[in-house]
Amino acid sequence: MLASNIIGTLVLGLAATVSAANNKANEYKSGDCSGSLNYGHTGVKLATVTMDDSSHSVYLATGATYGPWLAYEGKTSNGGSCTGAYLGDLPGECVNLDNHFPGRRIRCVAKTLV
Repeated sequence: MLASNIIGTLVLGLAATVSAANNKANEYKSGDCSGSLNYGHTGVKLATVTMDDSSHSVYLATGATYGPWLAYEGKTSNGGSCTGAYLGDLPGECVNLDNHFPGRRIRCVAKTLV
């Protein structure tokens, strides 16, 4: 019984560590990351995410393997790659896609290898 409890605790701890190491870019229709998720993106190797035109905010989390999220003004297509002007680095957590950079919309976010 004790051995199974220890193994269970180790498995749960490992799962939490793996989850925390994932990059995340979850899109929302609201401007403040509230309400229902519009599109969810997560993964250790997640590095480029194009923003859907119906999304107005994105919740960003950084895993252990990449640097900061970078914002771009353009995208090739939904599910494509970032193009256009580099707008700047993004903070973690919630970012408004329409007004974080005044007068410019974020259409794509990407990470760089550390």
